[in-house]
Amino acid sequence: MASATSLLTLATSVQVLKELGEQMGLKGIELRVFIKEQQEMETEERTKQREYEKEQREYENENAKLAAEEQEKQRVFETEKLEFELENQKIEAEKSKIEAEKIKSRSR
Repeated sequence: MASATSLLTLATSVQVLKELGEQMGLKGIELRVFIKEQQEMETEERTKQREYEKEQREYENENAKLAAEEQEKQRVFETEKLEFELENQKIEAEKSKIEAEKIKSRSR
């Protein structure tokens, strides 16, 4: 059920269309057809506007999703990079330890 405000707006809209049609010299059936056509055009415009807004929201949501996915990929990359660097440091430390042991054993 429509609220009083929306009924008032609808009535005002019909009244405005009626007055406009009468100013154009329309009467009777012609006036009613004019009002109906104008209301249908307004309904079509509102439908188009809602569709456009829906598409915009979907586009923005898709962009946000892609940005989040990219951010997650970057986070995984950085984590793997750190793990690789830590492993390299361990290997280098082990190499240094082996070299030190070799030098120590030669000096004996």
